[in-house]
Amino acid sequence: MNNSVVITQARLSSTRLPGKVLKSFFKESSILDLQLKKLRSLGLPYLLATTKNALDDSLVEWAKNNKVPYFRGEEHDVLNRFISAAESIKAKNIIRVCSDNPFIQLDHIEAFLQYLDKGVDYVSFSDSIGIPAILKHWGLFVEAVSLNSLKAADRILDSSDNFYREHVTNFIYSNPDKFRVKLLPANSKIRNRDDLRFTIDTQVDFNNMQRLSQLLNMDKFSSLEELIDLVDSEEEILREMRKGIEKFDK
Repeated sequence: MNNSVVITQARLSSTRLPGKVLKSFFKESSILDLQLKKLRSLGLPYLLATTKNALDDSLVEWAKNNKVPYFRGEEHDVLNRFISAAESIKAKNIIRVCSDNPFIQLDHIEAFLQYLDKGVDYVSFSDSIGIPAILKHWGLFVEAVSLNSLKAADRILDSSDNFYREHVTNFIYSNPDKFRVKLLPANSKIRNRDDLRFTIDTQVDFNNMQRLSQLLNMDKFSSLEELIDLVDSEEEILREMRKGIEKFDK
C-alpha cells in the first residue's frame, strides 16, 4: 500500500451539468468536499487529476484551498492523464475515483490493493452475471488498477482510440486474456439491482441525489445497506433513478 495513490478525476466542462462537482450539494459541501473527507480517512496519498483546460482553474483553486496535490493533464485522453498523474508521485497502484459519485463506498479499498500487490492488474466489483461495477449505474464503488497495466494499454492502443482513452480502464477489464482481472461479487444488497443509480450526470440527477443526502443525513451515514433501504422506501427517488437508467446507456 506504500506505493498506492487515490486519484479522483474531475473536470468542470461537463456538457450535461457543467461545474457539478463544485456545486453545493449537502449543506455547504460540494461532492468533492464530501469525497475528500471520506478519502482522507484512508491514510493514502490523494491526488486530484484535472485538465489543462482553463475552465478547470477553479478545480485547481479548490485543491490549493484544501491542501490537495493536483495534476493537470490531457482533457480527453484520460488514460494518459492517469498514467502521468501516478508517475508524478511515483505510485505503482491506483485507486480510481469518479468525482460525480457522492455516495462512494470505501470499505473495500484495502482488499483491492492487496490483490494488486499480489500481481493482479485490475480489481473491482461486479453484478450477479459478472458485469463490472463501472458499467452499472450504481456509482458507489472505486476501481483498483496497476500503473503497469495502464502503460501496457497505452502501448497497445492507437493514439486516436478515443473510447478506451476516455474510459481509462475499459480496455483492461474487457481483455482478461491480456490482463489479470479480478471481479469480486458486489454486496448481496446490490448485486442483483439494475434499478439503482447514484451517479450524477444531469441537474435532475443532482436534485434527486441531493434530496437523498438530506433524507439520509450524510454526516452520520456509513452503511450501504442503510443507503439502499432508504432508497427503497422513497418511491419518487427510485422513479427518478429508473428514468436516468433508461436515458443513459452504459
